[in-house]
Amino acid sequence: MTGMLSKESLSHAILLAGPSGSGKKSWGKALAQAVLCLNRSYGEACMGCVSCRQFSSGNHPEYFLIEPDGRKIKIEQVRSLHTSFHLRGVNKVCLISHAEAMTAEASSSLLKILEEPPEGLYFILLAEQPRLLFDTILSRCQRYKLQPLSRDQIQDLLVKKKNLGADKAAFLARLSSGLPGHAFNLADDEDFNKRFEEAKTLVFNLVSGHDSTYHLLSQANSLAEREDLLSFLDLLCIFYRDCLVKLLCRNEELLISHVRPTIREIVDPAAVMEEVIRLINSTIYELNATNVNRRLLLEKMLILMQRRFTQCPG
Repeated sequence: MTGMLSKESLSHAILLAGPSGSGKKSWGKALAQAVLCLNRSYGEACMGCVSCRQFSSGNHPEYFLIEPDGRKIKIEQVRSLHTSFHLRGVNKVCLISHAEAMTAEASSSLLKILEEPPEGLYFILLAEQPRLLFDTILSRCQRYKLQPLSRDQIQDLLVKKKNLGADKAAFLARLSSGLPGHAFNLADDEDFNKRFEEAKTLVFNLVSGHDSTYHLLSQANSLAEREDLLSFLDLLCIFYRDCLVKLLCRNEELLISHVRPTIREIVDPAAVMEEVIRLINSTIYELNATNVNRRLLLEKMLILMQRRFTQCPG
């Protein structure tokens, strides 16, 4: 993108697509700042001119940010910018976060601008699900898909940007799924250590099979109320995945090594662990994709998990 900007061949509409935490907004803002920069070099903002200082302070008069009002981006939000967009003389950038949340009316209003864009006007659209955008909008955008980073890249970012030690950075990099935004959120999450310990406890309670059905139902009810439920289930899944790796190959540094080695004596065979991991992933998918009753779904997951472990020979 910066290469196109340095060659003055950047499209008036850019689409950055990728999952939440992939860095879309950071890239979008960096591109917007470079477009507005008065002294950019090789497509990058100089960070020192009046424009860059205004942008960094959040007060740039030619930078417009549109975000969902509630769950949708409404037509009034797009229409309110039309007058400013048609003023000539300087570059202007509008960044639209969660662009797929635009209503049909807002999309049509945006499309009218994209069909005959004023000189010097640039749109940067961010989307997790670009397929939900109008095809006519997609056809007018230069499209870029942000890919997950490697663990080493995430670890390096955490060390440099968050001043973490190498061990903790490597640990969080494993949990980040290659998403820098997710990694940074974990680094800033004051409740992460508590969530880690709670997930570890649940792992062993289910494996041991000592909990009564009543306790499992109570546990499901507590989980259903958690705001961090998806993060908690991700962590739970990683614990069991590490158990599986320990059973099969024993040649990777594992989260489970922070727990205790007796899990090898309790959990066998690996097929049961694979089934449990699939069950957790299926639960995460249903929570994300449907309006399922969270408590009932979690009750089913916990009861099935414990049942499989108690049927497994020790």
